[in-house]
Amino acid sequence: MVNAFLTQKKGYYYIVINQKDSNGKRKPKWVATHLKVEGNKEKAEVILDELKNGDRPLTDLSEILFSDYLLEWLKNVKGTIAVTTYSSYESTVKNIIAPYFDKLRINIRGLSHPQIQRFYEIQLDRHVSPNTVIRYHAIIHRALQHALKRGVIISNPADLAERPRKEVYHASCYSIEEANKLLEVARNSTIALPVILALFYGLRRSEVLGLRWSAIDFDNDTLTINHSVNQSMVDSDYTITAHDRLKKNSSFRTLPLIGVVRDALLLERNKNKSSEYVCTDIKGKLISPNYVTQTFSKLIKKNGLRSIRFHDLRHSCANILISQRVPLIEVQQWLGHSSISTTADLYSHLDYSIKLNSANTIKKN
Repeated sequence: MVNAFLTQKKGYYYIVINQKDSNGKRKPKWVATHLKVEGNKEKAEVILDELKNGDRPLTDLSEILFSDYLLEWLKNVKGTIAVTTYSSYESTVKNIIAPYFDKLRINIRGLSHPQIQRFYEIQLDRHVSPNTVIRYHAIIHRALQHALKRGVIISNPADLAERPRKEVYHASCYSIEEANKLLEVARNSTIALPVILALFYGLRRSEVLGLRWSAIDFDNDTLTINHSVNQSMVDSDYTITAHDRLKKNSSFRTLPLIGVVRDALLLERNKNKSSEYVCTDIKGKLISPNYVTQTFSKLIKKNGLRSIRFHDLRHSCANILISQRVPLIEVQQWLGHSSISTTADLYSHLDYSIKLNSANTIKKN
């Protein structure tokens, strides 16, 4: 006899079959009855009894609602991707994609590319950016590709859905004057050191907070980026994760210690002798990523500085380097981009004076 029970979800009856995977771990299977809760209890119980007694074959996954399949796919993919990636997937699926398709009550095999296309159009009408809709597309496509490999569907309808054209991203950044003002007002802030590291080295927030004393060589005046700390929302809880794996291989880099940064680090080391990490609070506890973001926003607002994100300090670093005629290949290596084309795509628009100089050179010839 099949071990199963009846449950309700979003106004419909489902049958949950208790089963285990090949490792003996409990892995329940949900079977849709497609019966609304109201007025259908007896019918649902009949289906349950037939299923338990073997009089009814298990409903195949092709009958599962697409919205429910997305949630099942999340569980399957959870252990195979980075925590930060899963956090992004989970938030997008549970808050945006699944609720939309759940209202349509479309099973996964009945899903068509015009229905997916319509979802994109509605998001764009809501003034969601094209780049965000492209991210939605990537998630939908990946989930459906998973279904295709399992034989749940015979083709991936997302293959035929047209993504919006990607927007050209123009980074917000501070000028040298604004950067100097920021350093001045941040001097006595609890995030003074994160601001200095992000601005002088163009570090990502995860790289700033992942900096450990073992990565700083005061004898040879070098600083090595080889560790990261991230904060993600997983299963409704904030989780901080540390990795010796960075965003890309090129992100691993060793840079020379700049004098002002060296002084700030030595001052911090005298106060913080017990922690493994550089950026800590007065108790020696690692500063959380969200605290850095929120405190930075309050800091610049309080001091009348132009509103930018903490991550834009990375772009500000690039802007300052480029404005000082640092070759693009050196900017790429300083920031840890995977290729010079990435650096060029992001920052080639920044310094008008360079283009003006080129124009004057051409004019003379």
